[in-house]
Amino acid sequence: MKRRLSSLVSLVLAGALVSSPALAYDPATTHAGLTERAVMASALHKVLSRRLGRPLGLLEPLQIHSKFLEPSVRRSLWARLGALDPAGGYRPGADGTATAMSWVVAGAVLAKTPPERGRNHFFDPTTRKGLDDSPGLSGLAHELRLSLDDGATVREMATGTAFDLTGHSSLDWIASSANDAGLPALLDHLERSAVAPDPGERESSLVRALIALGGILAVLEDAGEPAHVRNDFRGSYLRKQGGGSPDSGSAFERYVSSRYGRAGLPSVGTTIRRPTLESYFTAGDGEGLADRTQRRFFSSGTLPEDPPVDPAMNTRDVLRATRESLAYPQPAITELSLKDLGEKHYLTVDGRRALAYVRVPGRVRFFLDEAIYSDAAKALLPEIAGYASGLLDHLLRAGLVVKQTGREVTISLEGAGTVSGEAKVRVFADDVVGGRKELTTVVLSGGQATVKVPSDVKRVAAVVRASDAAGPFVAIGEAQID
Repeated sequence: MKRRLSSLVSLVLAGALVSSPALAYDPATTHAGLTERAVMASALHKVLSRRLGRPLGLLEPLQIHSKFLEPSVRRSLWARLGALDPAGGYRPGADGTATAMSWVVAGAVLAKTPPERGRNHFFDPTTRKGLDDSPGLSGLAHELRLSLDDGATVREMATGTAFDLTGHSSLDWIASSANDAGLPALLDHLERSAVAPDPGERESSLVRALIALGGILAVLEDAGEPAHVRNDFRGSYLRKQGGGSPDSGSAFERYVSSRYGRAGLPSVGTTIRRPTLESYFTAGDGEGLADRTQRRFFSSGTLPEDPPVDPAMNTRDVLRATRESLAYPQPAITELSLKDLGEKHYLTVDGRRALAYVRVPGRVRFFLDEAIYSDAAKALLPEIAGYASGLLDHLLRAGLVVKQTGREVTISLEGAGTVSGEAKVRVFADDVVGGRKELTTVVLSGGQATVKVPSDVKRVAAVVRASDAAGPFVAIGEAQID
C-alpha cells in the first residue's frame, strides 16, 4: 500500500493533474458561425473559382479520398469527422464529400475535436505565453484534489494524457508542424493541391488545406475571448460559475452560445487588414486581436480583489487598493461609487458595461453579469469575424496569373510583396484524364516568368512557394491552353 501511495504521489508531482479539456467559444455554434461569416466576407470564393480551377467556388463539392491519406492520418481524421454533428451541415457525407465552405467550417470545429486541443488556444500578449497555471498550483493536496475531482485516472496521470493546465501559445501552435491544422499543414497541402499527379490527390490535398484554414481561424477567434488572452483557465473554467462544469466553457462563452447560437451571430463589422499573421494576434501598435481583447475586457478570474471598506477609509483608499489588486493594468478602474449599500454600479469602457460592483457590509464585491456579457458580445463578435476574414485573405493573398501568347505562357505573381530570395515557379501540364506532370522550373524575374508549352498541352498549372515581408505563402495559377 505504501509503495502504491508513493507511486501515486510521484505521478501527481510529475504534473499530470486533470483530464478536463480547455474549451473556448463553443465549436459547433460560435466557432462555426464566426468562421462562416469570415469566409463570406473574404476573397476565398474568388481564389477557389479563379486561381484554383474550382468554378463553383465556396459551393464546389470536394471529396477527400482515403487512399491518399497515411493510415494513421486516415484513422484519426475520419474519427474526428465522424464525431461532428450531422445537423451542423459541415460534416461530410459517407463518401467524404462536402462543399468548400463546409470544409473550412469543419476545420474550425475540428480545431477543438477532441476538446483538449483547446489548451493550445491561449495567448497572453504581455508575456507571449500560452496557458500557464503554475502560479496557482501549490501543494500536493491541491494537486490531488484537482486530479480526483476531475476523474483523472492513475493511468492518465502516468502517461501524461491528463490535462496539466498548460499548453502551447496560440502562435506557437499555429506554427507547429505537430498541428495538422496549422500554417505548415496549410502550406504543404495547398502546394500539394497543385503539384500532385493524380486529380483525386490534388482534390484531397485542397480539402486538407481548407480544413487547416478553418483551424487557424478558430485559434484567432479565441483571441477574442477574454479568458484566453488573460491566462485565466482557473477562474473562468475550474470555478464552475453559473452551474457549468470545467469542460462546458466559461460563463461568457455559454452566454454567447445560448444567446446567439450559430445563425444569430452578427455579421462582419469591417474586414481587418494587418501586415503579418502574428500581427493579427499581437503587435507593437497594440492592435492585434489579443491586444485589444486583453486591455478592454475582464474575465472571471482577473477581476479586482474585493477590497475592505471601513469607516477609517475613504473612496480614494478603496480605489487604490482595488487598482493594486489588478492582474493587468487595463481595463483601468477610474472611479467607484460607494455611497449606497446594496446598489449595483457598472464601470464603463468605451460606452459599454465592463465590470459590475456593489458595496456590501465591510467590502466591495466585483463581478460580471449578463448585462456585461451582452455588451461584450456586441463589441467582440463582429470584430472577431473581421479579424478572421482579414487573416483568411492574408493567408491566401498571393496568386499566379497565367496568360497564353501562342505557345508561350507568361506567369505573373500577384498579391505578394518583394519575394525574399529566389522564387522558383514549378510549371505543370495536364493530360486528357487530368494526370499532371511537371514541365519545368523557372525563376521569377521581376515577378514574371515565360515558359514555352508543347503543342499537345491543353492545360497548364503553376505554383510557387516563397516568402515576402508578410510571411510565407503558396501562390497557384491555372489556365486552359488553346
